[in-house]
Amino acid sequence: MTTTTRVERDRAAEFQPERRRLLGQAAGLGLIGLGGGLLGGCGGSGVGSNGTGSPVLLSQSVGTVSGFGSVVVDGVRRDDSAARVERERADGGRDSAEMRLGQRVVLEYSTDAAGTEVLGRIEVRPSLVGRVSERTADTLGVLGQTVVINADPTRGPITVLGERWRSAADIALGEAVELHAIVTGAPGGARRLLATRIDTPSALDTLRLVAPVSEVLAASAGTSRQQVRVGALTVWLPAGDQAQAGQMLTLHAPPADFDAATLVLRASRMQIDAASTLVAAGSRIERAGLIAGWSGRSLTIDGITMEVDAATVLKPATLLPADGLHARVVALRSSDALRWQAVSIEAVATTGSALLVGTLSDWSAATADSPASFRVRDTWVTLSAATALDLGNCTAAAATATLVNGMHVEVTGSVGSRGIVADRVRCLKEPQGTSAQLTRQGRILSFDVPARRLTLQQTAEDGSLREIAVSWSESTHWRDPVHGSAALLATLAAEGRRVEIEGTLSADGLLQARRVRLHPSADQRHERSPGAPAPGGSSGDGVSRVAGAFPEARAQARSSTDTLQRCQSAS
Repeated sequence: MTTTTRVERDRAAEFQPERRRLLGQAAGLGLIGLGGGLLGGCGGSGVGSNGTGSPVLLSQSVGTVSGFGSVVVDGVRRDDSAARVERERADGGRDSAEMRLGQRVVLEYSTDAAGTEVLGRIEVRPSLVGRVSERTADTLGVLGQTVVINADPTRGPITVLGERWRSAADIALGEAVELHAIVTGAPGGARRLLATRIDTPSALDTLRLVAPVSEVLAASAGTSRQQVRVGALTVWLPAGDQAQAGQMLTLHAPPADFDAATLVLRASRMQIDAASTLVAAGSRIERAGLIAGWSGRSLTIDGITMEVDAATVLKPATLLPADGLHARVVALRSSDALRWQAVSIEAVATTGSALLVGTLSDWSAATADSPASFRVRDTWVTLSAATALDLGNCTAAAATATLVNGMHVEVTGSVGSRGIVADRVRCLKEPQGTSAQLTRQGRILSFDVPARRLTLQQTAEDGSLREIAVSWSESTHWRDPVHGSAALLATLAAEGRRVEIEGTLSADGLLQARRVRLHPSADQRHERSPGAPAPGGSSGDGVSRVAGAFPEARAQARSSTDTLQRCQSAS
């Protein structure tokens, strides 16, 4: 059963009267079925049924991950316990995925007649995958796009760096990068991308670009393929595909089909963003980014233009929208299905809004060279002299000392370039149930691949050993090891390698895994800490390490079809 937070209910109720009015008009115009058909090409159904025949509109929210516990996007916490987490391949298929701090994600959820939101799918959506061709102190040039690296919270979200780099200065020319970013600027003006996260891609077999069309160009002689401009980049769209100025496109291309000298990209696949295909009146989108083109009557946010009128709610009521404001805008399709009407504009707090809830691991006390740090939900947390510790709910042994591995904690603070800088760390009583994400580390004692079960041996805080029963499913994301084959699990068990499993703990003590990964060894742990560079890179480097350690897995690790296809969430 999917639960809904009070914040979600309040936010849904806010625009229900307008939605009902528009729904009625949409039904009269026959637009409800149209919305569902057009969205089908974008990976979902526009309108469905909740079992009673009542229409259920699919809503879309696009934003930046600012924490976990469940998932926190631009400071708004949503229950993701029933959601599939995926990322799209260049061929249109989907692989299971994991979310990381600073990533841009698309949340798809339905809303029933009572206003209850049900989050069904989360898509991890990189904005750019390519090589760095230019760079300055705070910008990168990738695929003809200028990407700003932000270290100033007054300018918008901080750019989170992957584990490969100590600082942005370490990103080299020619290096392959996966960028998550928001579009800044208004139509007709200078546009840039503000990076929210920079990672190393697992492979550079496909280039990727998510950006709005600046201009439609005339086709060159001898070809029927439409050409468009995306910033400084000229794109040849796939044969038969058409786009319009202002539409947000996702483009894929083989690396050989990009000419860095002339900035020409020949796309092999194209998708139009759902904001252009959700045409049923009353369809809802939510976008978070930096406002541009503010006129008092309209604005552009993350490349989408929306109209504003006297009915648009400002949060807080004293808010003064302006260009550059980091905001979250909720909009509904107008009755003529041609315009997005802004229902509310809400300021997003860039500092103090990050949240983590989960199991503390990799605790490292402060030294003369580095601050105290630990990990929660695979996210680094740094403490300072100003960090408040609330140990009231810790065990008696822990409460007399300090933070220790295995505690269930809530961390609040601000996103920094290396993770979260904590304002407060509070111990919580470890919950049980389908919505609380917990982490367990240990060595594999036994496994049963057909039954999708294994037994994990964990060392408790007092040094004793305990066994934990673990189950997994097709929706479990395997990252390093790349899947749960008998060969890989047998090798891990024989070598005594530690694994880290994140999931939900049932009342009978069964850990239902959502993510499985190798735990870094003691010598790697220091190198992965926020104050020092990592020897490899992101998750892709981990796949290489596993494939190198287990020769029988090399071919499997290189084939997304063989390794991760089984791990796709059922749809």
